[in-house]
Amino acid sequence: FRKAFSLGSAPFILFMGRLNSIKGADLLLQAFCGLRGRLGEMHLVFAGPDEGLLAGMKDTIRAAAMEDYVHFVGYVGGQVKVDAYRQAEVLVVPSRQEAMSLVALEAGIQGTPVLLTDQCGFNEVAQSGGGLVVPASVEGLQEGLLQMMTQPRERLRRMGRCMREYV
Repeated sequence: FRKAFSLGSAPFILFMGRLNSIKGADLLLQAFCGLRGRLGEMHLVFAGPDEGLLAGMKDTIRAAAMEDYVHFVGYVGGQVKVDAYRQAEVLVVPSRQEAMSLVALEAGIQGTPVLLTDQCGFNEVAQSGGGLVVPASVEGLQEGLLQMMTQPRERLRRMGRCMREYV
């Protein structure tokens, strides 16, 4: 995954899904850009097809001078998708509304911790120790990102193991 998309060795946060308002990709981007400098060398990768948000998101990135830290890789599937989950520090599901997050289950199978909103219908992520559930807002996502990304890496690995066991 890293090689296919020239990501190098930088740690990254993963969004897997359609770039659509209901999926909250724009909320995640705003949260990430608002934390500039507070997450070290962390990158943000959006994997999924554009459904109307890409142009505006690219404008947001330019305005925040974050072009070197945010990547759009388009749709991924198969082994590339598996590798994305395995190599991500965390999967973020910033949905404004969702019945059940399938990408959270996919990440869990790979042992990737999950940060999702309280609109995803999957609060068991937090109850199982596999991640955090936050409000579906820029502020909620920022708080969750800071909470997860500023702790020791071993704690994230433990969350990933809990997520795998739960799924």
